Amino acid sequence: MNLFSNDAGEVTRAPFSESWPRQIRNVVTFHDEGGKTRLELRSQPVRATAEECAFFEGMFDSLQQGFGGTFDQLDDYLATQK
Repeated sequence: MNLFSNDAGEVTRAPFSESWPRQIRNVVTFHDEGGKTRLELRSQPVRATAEECAFFEGMFDSLQQGFGGTFDQLDDYLATQK
C-alpha cells in the first residue's frame, strides 16, 4: 500500500495535490522470460472518489516516467553486481 502520513502516523493527503488518492495499492510481479527478469508494476487507487481516480489516471505518463527512471537505476545497479 502506498500512502502519505502526518507526524502522528495518520493517513493524510499528498502534499502536492488534494485530488491524489489517499491510498494506492501497488502489486509488483517478477516474470522469468528466457533467463531475463521482467518486472511488472500495477497500481490502483483504493476507496477513491471518481475525481481521485480520474486525477490518478491523468498522471500515468508522469508515473511511468518516474518509475521508469527508478527502474533504470535498478538496472544499472544490478549490472554492476555481475
